[in-house]
Amino acid sequence: MTETTTLQPAVASRQRTPWFALLTLAFAVFATVTVEMVPAGLLPAMSADFGVSPSSIGLLVSLWAVTIIVASLPIVRLTARVDRRTLIVGALAVMAVANALTAIAPGYEFALASRVIAAMAHGAFWSVVMVYATSLVPASAAGRTVAIVSAGASGATVAGIPLGTVVGQVADWRLVFGALALALALIAVVIRLRLPSSPGAAPSPADGAGSAGAVRGRRRVDRSIRPVLAAAVACTLTAAASFTLFTYISPYLTEVAGLPEAWVGPLLLGFGVAGIGGLVAAALTADRWPVASLATMTVLFAVALAVLGLAPQSPPAVIAGLLVWGLAIGGLPAMLQSRLLGVASPALRGTASALMVVFFNGGIALGATLGGLFDDGSNLVLAAFAAAGLGALAIVAVVASRALAGR
Repeated sequence: MTETTTLQPAVASRQRTPWFALLTLAFAVFATVTVEMVPAGLLPAMSADFGVSPSSIGLLVSLWAVTIIVASLPIVRLTARVDRRTLIVGALAVMAVANALTAIAPGYEFALASRVIAAMAHGAFWSVVMVYATSLVPASAAGRTVAIVSAGASGATVAGIPLGTVVGQVADWRLVFGALALALALIAVVIRLRLPSSPGAAPSPADGAGSAGAVRGRRRVDRSIRPVLAAAVACTLTAAASFTLFTYISPYLTEVAGLPEAWVGPLLLGFGVAGIGGLVAAALTADRWPVASLATMTVLFAVALAVLGLAPQSPPAVIAGLLVWGLAIGGLPAMLQSRLLGVASPALRGTASALMVVFFNGGIALGATLGGLFDDGSNLVLAAFAAAGLGALAIVAVVASRALAGR
C-alpha cells in the first residue's frame, strides 16, 4: 500500500475530481441496487423454482427493506470508528458471500435467510458510501459527487435489472445471483487496493452519527428537524408508491396489460433509460429551483402511476405511463436527498443522511407489502391506484417541508 492510497486532509489534494474513485463507487451502487431489486424481474422464475406464491418472492424485496430499517442505525453507531473504506469493502464482501448462498439455495427459506444477511450489509454500505464519496472532494463539489455516485442506482434500472430479467428468462435465475456475487467481490478488491482510506470518528450527539438519541436531543433545539422529517416522509411515500407496483411489475405488464412476456425486459430497459433522464434533470434543476423542480417531478410521478391504473388495457398509455414513471423515480431520490440535506442545519446533516436510508427503505417495505395485497390479476390495477394515492401524499409532504423550512 503506497502513500497515494491514504486520504490526505490537505485541500490541494482534493481539488481534482477523483473520477476513478467516484465511478468505482457508482459501480458498487449499481451492483448493490441490482441485488436489491432484481427479484422483481425474476419473480415468475423464482416462484416456480421454489414452489411458492409470487407474494412470497415479493417478500425477498420487502424483508430486505425491513432489515435495513432495523439494522442501519445500530450498524452506523457501532462502526463509527471504523475506516469508511474498510466498512465499504467489508459490506461488499458480505453481500458477495450472501448472493453466492442465494444462488445455491436449496429452498425458499434458505434464500430468504441469505437475503437478510445481504440486506444487513447493504444497510451498512448505504449508510456510509455517500459520506465517504463526499470526503474525497471539496465541499463545493459535494452535490455533483452525490449525483455521480447515485447514477449507479439508475444504471441498475437501465442495465442490471433488465439484464438479470433476460438471463433469468432464457437461462437460470441462479446465474444472476452468482454473477452478482462475483461482481461484488471484484469491486471490493478494487476499492481496497485503489481507493484512499477515510478514518471514521467516534459517535457523539454532535457529529450526526445517526443515533436515535442524537435525533431526540436535537429535536428540542434544532428547528430544522421539522422540515427534515417532512422531507423524510416524502421519501417514504415516494418509495412506497413506486414499490407498491414495481415489485409486481412483471405480472402487471403480462397479466393486466396483456403484453407479451418478451416485452418485460425491454420495457424495464426503457424504464431505466428514462430514469437516467430524470437523474440528469435533477442535476440540472435541483440546485437552481429546489422546491419547484421537486414538486413538478413528484406531480409527474403521481400522474404516471394514475395512468397505469386508469388505462391498463391501452398499450400506448401503459408504455407512456411506465416511461414517465421511470423518468420521475430516476430523479426523485437525488432531489429528495438534496432537499433533505438542504433543509437540515449543518449539525443535523449527518443524521439527516442516515434518516434518508431508513425512511426510504421504510417506504420500500411498505410498498412491497402493500403490493402483495393486490398481486393477483386485475387486482394490480388497484395497486396502481394505491401507488398514485401515495404519490399524491408525497406532494403534500414536499409542500409541508417547504412551509416548515420557511424562507
